[in-house]
Amino acid sequence: MSGYTYRDATADDAEALSAFARDTWVATFGHQYPPHDLRAFLDAKFSADIQRREIADANTRYRLAFDDQGLAGYCMMGALDMPVDDARGLELHRLYLHQRAKGAGVGDALLRETIAWAKGKGASALYLSVWENNERAQRFYRRYGFEDHSEWDFMVGSVADCDYIWKLKL
Repeated sequence: MSGYTYRDATADDAEALSAFARDTWVATFGHQYPPHDLRAFLDAKFSADIQRREIADANTRYRLAFDDQGLAGYCMMGALDMPVDDARGLELHRLYLHQRAKGAGVGDALLRETIAWAKGKGASALYLSVWENNERAQRFYRRYGFEDHSEWDFMVGSVADCDYIWKLKL
């Protein structure tokens, strides 16, 4: 996309990635949870140390998108972490965009790279989890051919959200 650059994350990106992940997640979902559950979730998923470990993991890939204001979006892909029985499947764990990047093609570019990566790894399918009420994301993923596979409870502290597990056959 014009105006955006893309590259894989390095350990030097861990702090910025942690802050970005927290901010974008809270902006989209944070209003739904009690403060103590939200804090615990953010600490467990998005600390800089966790980002650093995930970036260093050879089975995980972070792809970052930048504009003239800095980090504009990212995706994280890797081994299946959801309750799916597919020995050759891979997962799109996250695709998060700053509000300024939504509708600018950044999500498309990141998802295309994720699909190409999964195909290059010989995956049978690419899976993702999408919140039942996130209709914008659902429309986006359906455009790429993702289909219903199952559901699961995505836990944020004591709150169980119904997330759809979707599958793209590769």
